[in-house]
Amino acid sequence: MATRVLQLSVYLIGVCLFSICILVFVNATVSFVITDLLHQKENVGDAAGTLGFADELLALVACPFWGLLSDRIGFRLVIVMGYAIIAASLFVLVQVTNVYPQLLLARLFFSLGASCASTMVTAILPSMVSKSRSTAGQPQSTDSSAQTLVRTSQDPRHAHLSGFVGLFTGIGALLALGAFLPIPNRLQSFGVTPEKALADTYYIVAVTAVVVAFACYCGFRATSTNSSERSHDSASTQSVTQRTTKTLSHIPTVLKLGVTQPSLGLGFLASFVARSSSIGITLFIPLYVNASLCGNPASGVEDVKAHCREAYLMAAQLSGVSQVFALVFAPVFGYFPLRHRHFNIPLTVATLSGATGYILFARMHTSKMTPSSLAIMALLGVSQIGTIVHSLSLVSSFVTEEKRTANDAGTNDAVADAVDDHEETTQLLDSDNNHSAFETHEHLKGTIAGVYSFAGSLAILILTKLGGVLFDRLGAEAPFYLLCLFNLILLVAVVTCGVLELYNKTPGRK
Repeated sequence: MATRVLQLSVYLIGVCLFSICILVFVNATVSFVITDLLHQKENVGDAAGTLGFADELLALVACPFWGLLSDRIGFRLVIVMGYAIIAASLFVLVQVTNVYPQLLLARLFFSLGASCASTMVTAILPSMVSKSRSTAGQPQSTDSSAQTLVRTSQDPRHAHLSGFVGLFTGIGALLALGAFLPIPNRLQSFGVTPEKALADTYYIVAVTAVVVAFACYCGFRATSTNSSERSHDSASTQSVTQRTTKTLSHIPTVLKLGVTQPSLGLGFLASFVARSSSIGITLFIPLYVNASLCGNPASGVEDVKAHCREAYLMAAQLSGVSQVFALVFAPVFGYFPLRHRHFNIPLTVATLSGATGYILFARMHTSKMTPSSLAIMALLGVSQIGTIVHSLSLVSSFVTEEKRTANDAGTNDAVADAVDDHEETTQLLDSDNNHSAFETHEHLKGTIAGVYSFAGSLAILILTKLGGVLFDRLGAEAPFYLLCLFNLILLVAVVTCGVLELYNKTPGRK
């Protein structure tokens, strides 16, 4: 029991909370690095967008890589490596003297570590759900045409734990916005220059990353048992080339599952929207406030530094309100998916909130907090946490869904080989190794997490670059129309999947 509490605590605090906290901090302060540290006043939106674009371009490759690596060596060493890279990159980020190529390369270094941490949030989640392997009392359904036996546990702990993940990611965002983001302004109040205040803040966050890496190394120690023995046994029967080829083959397998399995495909699409919402709130809202309060370079405002101190606070307030509502609604979204399995009402509500909130924010022209701005940020927070929680729940449930293909010895042997190679994919907190005759997708959980993060990175890739260009050319509100479009696409997908599922379950249909 003590081990279980320790593992869950390290996962929720060390992985979920601080990975998002650091990511939010860097995204929220990147525009200030450009303006305050590098003193660039022109094309700030395009520069920030280009940095984000390059960040996510690397993440497109890095996320699947980290997922595959965790399938091979376990997630403990992977998450420690991720935080070590993050800590080093935060130090490097404030040593640069120009945007290109120094700040760009430093941001790519940070992306390598951040993509690792975000991938592990999803990769570790299925292992944290301890469920019984016993088949007693479990309903089974037989599809004679496909000769497939499927046992879907629909364990409520998937949704509940996903709700807690959303809760702690919300706390992480609040920690970044309420504790880390105001630090430069507080240091300036003691007479510290804006440049040094920003650099010192990055050093503080870097030290935090080192502490978290150490906590993960110690806290997940119990999960890495027999790792070397497992590697030795596997190496005795398979060459490195064979093992690498088998591991790489997981990627096309997961991509095919994403197309053929609606729940997994919807989880990937929800990840796309969830990550774009996160970057919209943490990157483009500060940019919007920066443009409003610091003034356009063409306006001739000379006291930019003084005005930007207000921008720090305003950006923190707006983003903070959204994260407070995300924090409150995280357990709500963790509960309601259990009541609406077929027609996904919670995800529908989340996408409607997002589409409405971003349209209203794009039309909001104010430099101070008002009741209307509070309501708009509430909608954005509800949308963000709804898509995060439910995308994680969909993916986690799919990973641990139990399934067996009857009369297919070759398939079962292949599954057995995969499970042997990935013994760590058994339940982290469940010592029962009885897999019965049923197969899960746990041996693919790292790869599924990598593709899940890949989908989110693709969204951010589009949003940061295109949104940054639109920000400079069409206005500060342009990126929020793009975010509205993303939410509408997910809404159409959710409704379509729900209607098709209900249609297929109509009495009289096979």
